Amino acid sequence: MDHSYQAWQEVLAEEFFGRQHVGHPTLFYIDDEVEQELRHGHGMEEPLAQCVGRFLRLGTEEPYRALEDYRWRMWQQDKDGVPAFLPLLACSVIAASRMVNDRNHRATAYHARFSELLTGDEKRLGSQQYEPISRMWQVLASWQHSQKGARGLCTLPAPADLPSNRSMIGFAQSQSLLSGADRSFLSKLFRSLREHGTTWPLPGETLLAQIEIRGMEQHFSKGFRNALQEDEFRPFLAELIGNYAASWDGSDALVPTGVTRVELLVRLDAGRLRWVARLRSAEQKKRIELKDGVVLDQLGDTAYYEVTGLPAPSADTLTRGIRRDGDNLVLSRPSSSVLVLARDDVLGVWAGTDGFRPGEAHVVLAAPSAQRDVQRLLDKAATTGRSADTSKLAWVPQGWSLHKPVTFDDAVTLRRALREVQGAVGLLQPPAQFKLRLEGGLKLAPSLDPHLYLRGGEPQVVLPDAVEGTGTLLIDGEERPELRKRIAAGRPVPLAVLRLEPGRHTVSYAGAEVGFATADQAVVEPRMTKVCGFTVVDGKASESPSLLVEQTLSTGITGADCTGATTHDATAAMELCRRDADEVLFAAADGRLWTLEAPEQPDWWAERLADTPAPLRFEADFHGIGGWLLERRSGRWKGRPVNPGTPKPKTAGNPRAWTRAVLNAQQASVDLSWAAYVQAAKELDR
Repeated sequence: MDHSYQAWQEVLAEEFFGRQHVGHPTLFYIDDEVEQELRHGHGMEEPLAQCVGRFLRLGTEEPYRALEDYRWRMWQQDKDGVPAFLPLLACSVIAASRMVNDRNHRATAYHARFSELLTGDEKRLGSQQYEPISRMWQVLASWQHSQKGARGLCTLPAPADLPSNRSMIGFAQSQSLLSGADRSFLSKLFRSLREHGTTWPLPGETLLAQIEIRGMEQHFSKGFRNALQEDEFRPFLAELIGNYAASWDGSDALVPTGVTRVELLVRLDAGRLRWVARLRSAEQKKRIELKDGVVLDQLGDTAYYEVTGLPAPSADTLTRGIRRDGDNLVLSRPSSSVLVLARDDVLGVWAGTDGFRPGEAHVVLAAPSAQRDVQRLLDKAATTGRSADTSKLAWVPQGWSLHKPVTFDDAVTLRRALREVQGAVGLLQPPAQFKLRLEGGLKLAPSLDPHLYLRGGEPQVVLPDAVEGTGTLLIDGEERPELRKRIAAGRPVPLAVLRLEPGRHTVSYAGAEVGFATADQAVVEPRMTKVCGFTVVDGKASESPSLLVEQTLSTGITGADCTGATTHDATAAMELCRRDADEVLFAAADGRLWTLEAPEQPDWWAERLADTPAPLRFEADFHGIGGWLLERRSGRWKGRPVNPGTPKPKTAGNPRAWTRAVLNAQQASVDLSWAAYVQAAKELDR
């Protein structure tokens, strides 16, 4: 590839998938006018279509092979970069934007326009050669989903959502439905509807009806008007506009160019709803100050920030939405009548999520205007949590309903129910899956083979979204009956239950195939540049590890070698912790803080202890360390001492996290020792 093609790839990647689009729906919209603006604005000498056309292998069965090879070379250099076939896909969108009736073609004649654009001849490229481009669109969608919103929210439809007669060209058409002028006008429409007190966000079908009732079609592009009249594309157009409405933060531009968006999320922590911000950016600042006294402080090395200076989440703040501006940065949360919380692996608490996760537990809160839709969805698809929780919990917004724990074991039923219900609930679709892939599992020596797993720790298989009954899942060429129920439920399919023999294995479904290998062990020669261990002084090992220098390497303890050393004299303590606690923490006297996770129950419990009364407990051992064990249940903290000693939180650990945990649980005990911990935390918090 020459410099011209690379330059077009970089321009398109930054324009349509740059980090300025974080958290916003993105459309890869480009027509002849946009192409000219990009060409002149970036000083491109060669027109886009002419540049792409030079690399086509016309007259062969694989006319796009050179472009596919280039994409693979770029992928090997940067596996997280934007797939390097954007110039070709941009041409496919330009062809879709030209689909109107003229003297030579019908409005549906796509391939003639695409061929004419790239070759000057409407018959050189036919529909039978278009399948590789369809696959490229699916790869692009899969990549964008993998970025988790950092490069914009994907607006490409899942294959199952496309009309059968548009299964290949529908991806390009979906990106040509809303022009830049259309998206700018949508902001005016949204503001007009919200100023009249309408519950927000409205479902996409309702928004389309409002456009028609008010006679606003004339303000939109011809592509939008055509799709509005087309029964097959109208549902997708409704979903597209509904997603824009749900992510609109009240600004004049749906996607403010060059401005970084910080997402404002709700978390449920210690029996209170609080705000937490998430910044998906390569540059993570420790502290961010916005207008009106709003301050964001980074939580450790994560993408999350503690938020101060905002009114707490309530029925009012949730339904009105929030926006605060800073230096080239916007903190915003659109108004919403439905709040869904799921367990966040980083925060360790319930936090807001963009969509339901099949098989996982959720907390669902609904405003009065959305309670009917939420109940309809749960009645149709939920496995648990259908009935509203009638207990009077102080943290539930006034007038809102609460359902917990809500689980959806059947993803297929969930997706179908979401399409039927629509409304604010209909926007909470599970992330679309575009390709067959493996996830999870216990990997052996990833540096040797990224697809080598420990026998018994095989990965799960994620199947692509498709029309039911279009494929059969085969393991090593055979259908396995024990997996049928999982496939029907639309959830990841576990392979560990098959007890596969060591060796190479293949998984195939609907024409796609992935491979992996299993082994009982893997021999990996260690490559040591630095050695970490415990120094030994006077026959005793140090309390904490450190890098061993040459002088201490021969006498230090490394790995499991404890020869010639004894541990510090320390009193070991064992405590029983409740399994049904919402959170179990251990605040050490030296400022360290641990979250204690309940171990998995052994399989034999259900067989031998079927009548064991709940809640069961689990053991926690403490060797040579003192502090307080804290448990939170039903919003209340209780604590008990474990060799507590005198608190000196400045000596080690993370004093800030320790302080926050102790102050949150300051009512856990009336013991004088605990009062000393609380006082130490207050002094650190000044």
